[in-house]
Amino acid sequence: MAIKIDIKDKKILYYLLQDSRQSLKTIGKKVGVSREFATYRIKRLMEKEIINNFTIIFNQEKVGYATINLYYKFTNINPEIKDEIIKYFVNHSLVKYVCSLEGIYDFQVELLMGDALEFESFLDEIRNKYYRYLNVKYAASWIRGEGFRYNFLLGDKVNKIESINWNWGHNITPIDNIDFKILSELSKDSRTPTRIIGENLDSTASIINNRIKKLIKNNIIVGYTINVDWSKIGYRWFHLRINVNDYTKKNIILQYIRTNPYLIRILKALITNVDIHFTFLLRNVEDLRNIIENLTSKFPNLISNYEFYSTFKIHKNNYMIPKLLTNKNLYNMGRK
Repeated sequence: MAIKIDIKDKKILYYLLQDSRQSLKTIGKKVGVSREFATYRIKRLMEKEIINNFTIIFNQEKVGYATINLYYKFTNINPEIKDEIIKYFVNHSLVKYVCSLEGIYDFQVELLMGDALEFESFLDEIRNKYYRYLNVKYAASWIRGEGFRYNFLLGDKVNKIESINWNWGHNITPIDNIDFKILSELSKDSRTPTRIIGENLDSTASIINNRIKKLIKNNIIVGYTINVDWSKIGYRWFHLRINVNDYTKKNIILQYIRTNPYLIRILKALITNVDIHFTFLLRNVEDLRNIIENLTSKFPNLISNYEFYSTFKIHKNNYMIPKLLTNKNLYNMGRK
């Protein structure tokens, strides 16, 4: 049963999703409450496990890592084997994200591609261990996307279209071991004061602060956010993929759907048979059906087909890379 939260809690979630490192005083001011009240509400959201952790948005490509998403259907499966597979991926350092799905796929993992030989060995290990149980149905490496700002939390009926654009093809920016440790600290808890990080790294707050500023300037730290267990407050991730009859007119659909306050992401893959990929946070499949019926009614001659699936449990969501890469083991060695 979903936990009921009020508009103040929703606003706190909204502002933490945008910047989880901002001060409690600032959050309180934006929400219209005192610092003490904001502190109390955030603590309560954490106790109820609605907020899982405070973390960073990390541009892993800038330090030599690419990612690929694999979508599986289980075969010859039983609960024990399924649990073993989930634990295997959750515990592996090259896995960024793991979730269970409903619909056209059963399971999704996002893999970090860094050291080429290590990654190849990992793929062989997956096949050797679980070839009988995992059938790859789809693979995607996202090259372009728009992230939206969870406007539904503010009660907005129309998205304000304050999207955050990102794209593939960044030049690699070298970082050293100190930067790596700073990123590790912030990925575990983005609210950790620079003084504490300095003490942990045998450095000073001033040096750490300057390092963080440089990581932001170099677009390695893209932002600070929180991991939310949306199921606790009655929401689920729903993913809608659309193919169009005339690709040159796809922007008509994009412009229309961008106004939906429940739209969280628009994604484009490197090589795919899907023209447009939307991700929504919705309460149930009926909400998704309403979106689909609305789209097919408004654009009856443009949408050729569609498919959808939903995320019902996230097992791992990690923003940190496992290690620093050298020129010898970069996966993207062709980039300069």
